[in-house]
Amino acid sequence: MEYRNPNEVSGDYKEMLVRLMTRQIYAETATAEVFGRAISSAPNWREKELAAEFAAEEARHSRGLFNLLTDLDEDPEAIIAGRPDAGEFWGIDLDNWLDIAVFNFTVDRAGSHQIMEYRESSYVPWADSQEEVLADEEDHYDNGVENLKEFAKDPEKLAEFQTVFDRVLPNCIKRAFGRLEGPDNDFCLEHGLKRNKTEAIVNRYLEEMRGHMDGTGLTFPPLAAFDAIKCELAGSTRDILLSLQR
Repeated sequence: MEYRNPNEVSGDYKEMLVRLMTRQIYAETATAEVFGRAISSAPNWREKELAAEFAAEEARHSRGLFNLLTDLDEDPEAIIAGRPDAGEFWGIDLDNWLDIAVFNFTVDRAGSHQIMEYRESSYVPWADSQEEVLADEEDHYDNGVENLKEFAKDPEKLAEFQTVFDRVLPNCIKRAFGRLEGPDNDFCLEHGLKRNKTEAIVNRYLEEMRGHMDGTGLTFPPLAAFDAIKCELAGSTRDILLSLQR
């Protein structure tokens, strides 16, 4: 069943919808702040210009969610106020260009794989808003892949990228995708708020990432890095991570 008007949703469905949108507006606003800070830390004008462009796009995505939540009689300002600091949220140093480069390669694409689910949501106003968001995220990730390739040219710089990547990716998967299984996931699948199981979404993301990592020398973090922060991983996901190790 599809819902085309905020007045049509209520009860458990509305509660879950708001929870999902809250998670997304947390990610979008935190990402806008990351790119805003990147304007100062970027090493050259081209990267500064891109950071400014990306920050504006993430702010626009946030405004779209702000309006959707308002239409549902929620208070977006209060919701955003409950979000951790952007650096804490994503586990990065906002003043370190290396952290920003790893973030751009890692975190933005995770968000894209969630947006692929949202654009097919049974709540049509949300689904319709996500096509433009996904197009913007594609450009962000292209820049992230370019950054990885630049770092990969220098073994010392690649080793530094690897150290940050080992820290950022586990936190990214935990933040972006949430719990692996449970009643909330079942509810979302049953009511069309998402179309695929979390395991499938995470694996799709990691398999795409592995394709860009092949040949660069970058490898997936050890499984111990995921276990250390209690990041839930399916057996199939562990197999993907083990397929590209040091």
